[in-house]
Amino acid sequence: MVQFRVSVRKYWVYIPAVLLLTLLAAAIATFAPRHFYRYWGYLSLNKVESRLTEEQVKAIQNHLQGLRAKIVWSSSRTGNHEIFLMTLPDLKMYQLTRNAYVDYYPRFSPDGESIVFCRSQRPWVSERENDPWDVYVFSLTANRERLLAKEANWPQWITPSRICFVRKNKIMVKDLESGKEELILDGTQEPVKAEIGTPEFSPQDPNLLAFSPRGKMDGVFILDRMRKKFLRFGGGCEITFIPPGNEVIWVEGGGNGGTQIFKSSIGQIQMIPFMDLPGRFSHEYFPRLSRDGRWLVWAASEGGHEHDIADYEIFLWKVGVPFNQAVRLTFNSANDRWPDMYLEK
Repeated sequence: MVQFRVSVRKYWVYIPAVLLLTLLAAAIATFAPRHFYRYWGYLSLNKVESRLTEEQVKAIQNHLQGLRAKIVWSSSRTGNHEIFLMTLPDLKMYQLTRNAYVDYYPRFSPDGESIVFCRSQRPWVSERENDPWDVYVFSLTANRERLLAKEANWPQWITPSRICFVRKNKIMVKDLESGKEELILDGTQEPVKAEIGTPEFSPQDPNLLAFSPRGKMDGVFILDRMRKKFLRFGGGCEITFIPPGNEVIWVEGGGNGGTQIFKSSIGQIQMIPFMDLPGRFSHEYFPRLSRDGRWLVWAASEGGHEHDIADYEIFLWKVGVPFNQAVRLTFNSANDRWPDMYLEK
């Protein structure tokens, strides 16, 4: 009996050590991959370029039914992220940028002749770092680029001469003709106190500002600047307006592949499924609608999550038809993300 008590006491001292090792292992499993990805994610990128087969071209063109448009996105198929453009319905592809840095988040101007995008300040910067970016504009007519804003991320057109972007978690608006910048929302202050992504003004009401904060304020929101009121739509990310601006869509967890796209009206918040692609590629991200609201372009993976190293492919869907009629536009094992779409007149 005495020997049993000694044995229990002997092993009891190891329990705190075991608990500490368990917590340490859980922390390493959770944060070590993110730390590696943040600083050395470029080691995971593939130098891959695959061309569409005749069968793939025919299937895509049958789906498009004569649609004339341009698709722009960021791809790592050359070894680092550059901006690519595809014309529809001929499916010709063009590489717009060539440099040793990360180019991402391209957005068409209202006239479709220019593209704003972000460029990293170091050869590798992951999306987990919000600050070391600059905003550029690329002219499709002149085939050249120029710097628009230093220390800037998540650019978006408001009008042909005004853009918004994020600088150190502050949403700014810049007039491209005068160069004047205006602070719209300070995300470092109450009640936001969060890291801000994907800001976008309503195309219908300039008082409505959509954004995705991560911090004290967390999820997808619209700020009604007139009423000084925040509307929360969900706990997801990447909120964007459905033209003309009465509704929004965003990405939430769940669905077939771990994510799905929801929509809601602004007047009455209600989470309604908008896209959840069947099949292998159903981890949806980066949704963007055409300016008439009839086409959705986005990227989806087979389950890989990291935005700038996972094998995301670009998809296009005519809003309202069955989900399984969405068409895949890219076929390679590189990272294709953040598409945007412009409809030709």
